[in-house]
Amino acid sequence: MWNTAPCRARPTSTTEMALFTRNSKRIDAERVAETRAAFEELGRLSLAGVTPINGIVWREHVKVAGRVKALRIQPWAEQVASLELTLADSTGGVTVVFMGRRTLGGVKLGTHLVIEGMASEHHGLLTILNPTYQLLPRQVTLPF
Repeated sequence: MWNTAPCRARPTSTTEMALFTRNSKRIDAERVAETRAAFEELGRLSLAGVTPINGIVWREHVKVAGRVKALRIQPWAEQVASLELTLADSTGGVTVVFMGRRTLGGVKLGTHLVIEGMASEHHGLLTILNPTYQLLPRQVTLPF
């Protein structure tokens, strides 16, 4: 019942341990640098052409990025449930409506999104209806 297998021998010299530690630290540093570079590249590609929310012009195609500040399910017309969210950056906020949807996978309060669609007006508020969207990881820095 007792395990009588011999234990592995520990490294006998400190240089063996030091080499292993140096290599693992170097590999970890390279992995962190590669990850940081990948997030910067993702941000550069995803955020190209993004305008600040306060620069949105009504009835024009826009691309904005921000953080989800509010979520609610709101009936739109004839009992069609719609997901409304408020997307905000440091310059302002915009209402984004997804008609006929109750949820969006991965979207919750605090999620970073890039939204692209037509800016319009609904009940006196700046609104973007059924836009395309892209989730961004929190490591990507928003431009505004």
